[in-house]
Amino acid sequence: MEKASRIGNTRQLFRLIRETGGRRQIISETISEKNGTIISSQDRRLDRWKEHYEEQFNWPTATLNLPSIQHLPEWDIDTGPPSLTEVTKAVTNLKLGKAAGPDGMTPEVFKYGGDSLLSALTEVLGSVWESEEVPSGWCKSLIIPIYKKGDKSSCDNHRGISLTNIVSKVLGSIIMRRLSGAREAQTRESQAGFRPGRGCIDHIFTLRQILEHRHSYRRPTVIIFLDLKAAFDSVDREVLWRCLAVKGIPRKYIALIKALYSYSYSQVRAYGELSSELMTTSGVRQGCPLSPFLFNFIIDVLMDLTLGDFSDSGIDLLPGNNLVDLEYADDIVLLGEDADEMQSLLNTLSRNLRMFGMRFAPAKCKMMLQDWTTSTPSLKIGSEVVEHVDRFTYLGSTISQRQRVDL
Repeated sequence: MEKASRIGNTRQLFRLIRETGGRRQIISETISEKNGTIISSQDRRLDRWKEHYEEQFNWPTATLNLPSIQHLPEWDIDTGPPSLTEVTKAVTNLKLGKAAGPDGMTPEVFKYGGDSLLSALTEVLGSVWESEEVPSGWCKSLIIPIYKKGDKSSCDNHRGISLTNIVSKVLGSIIMRRLSGAREAQTRESQAGFRPGRGCIDHIFTLRQILEHRHSYRRPTVIIFLDLKAAFDSVDREVLWRCLAVKGIPRKYIALIKALYSYSYSQVRAYGELSSELMTTSGVRQGCPLSPFLFNFIIDVLMDLTLGDFSDSGIDLLPGNNLVDLEYADDIVLLGEDADEMQSLLNTLSRNLRMFGMRFAPAKCKMMLQDWTTSTPSLKIGSEVVEHVDRFTYLGSTISQRQRVDL
């Protein structure tokens, strides 16, 4: 449920909600202030939700003291306005059964609107493409609080999903389709998240094979499972633009993506009412098909920066071929056989992460050791020691230090 919410898969999310308890879990009628005082006023309840999501979607800006990074040449791809064929394909690929966004329109409106609507939509998108400006309504989202677990009166125990306008999704999917081919050729091999033909099972299998192989030779291995705090919500957008430029995204596409973020604002929908508007200044847009795609650029540049000084670290797969990391979007695994090197890698990665406006959640980061013959190392993220565990649930599968993976 958490993964579906994070990437904006509302259809899957609501299906999971129904399977785990139905409508009663969507939002609690009883909400408290930060100090635990129960709120009785309807207006105050809405304001409390607004305050909660203002904190969640407005993280402090990054330092932007990024080191000099070599820019790749701009990709040689089509930068002209979308054709009727492209718009038709994007609309055809819209999933039915999705909740309506702020404009009140569902995918069905566009899928069954006929040729005239598609032609009009193509004309509108062409105008946006040329001007590099979008109507402010395309930047708006509705936030729906969904109860997760724990104290129902706490806003912290609810996850907000964002519903966006369908037309902005069509634009986002066209941009992503244009960029995907060139992007796939340059994506780091260690990244399996949100890529065609790749999935969780690839990294689960890879990690299992690595551990089994190293155990057969009794090679000591330290595995660090890292958790980023509110990764998709905390990304500094200025850093995102720089990462896109570094990787060679043509200026036209960066301008169009910026336009979708130019006036990001939301309203919380709760108890049948809407809160007043709140601005969102950090993170990628929930509910936008571009968001997971864009997030991978952040992780790629982050890991490129970090691993530049650790080319000889990690574990050896073949002579001259080391593996240091595995990523599935923001799920990062570090591999090594030397505790001091791993601590140095953690220090560098933590420092670079802060430059990007992001943070680890140290309490959720774990360390697993296999065939370790010396004393258990005390590895730290900042001032907090990474907990040593015998087993860890990685991408939905339990991995143990005894070379077992339970699918």
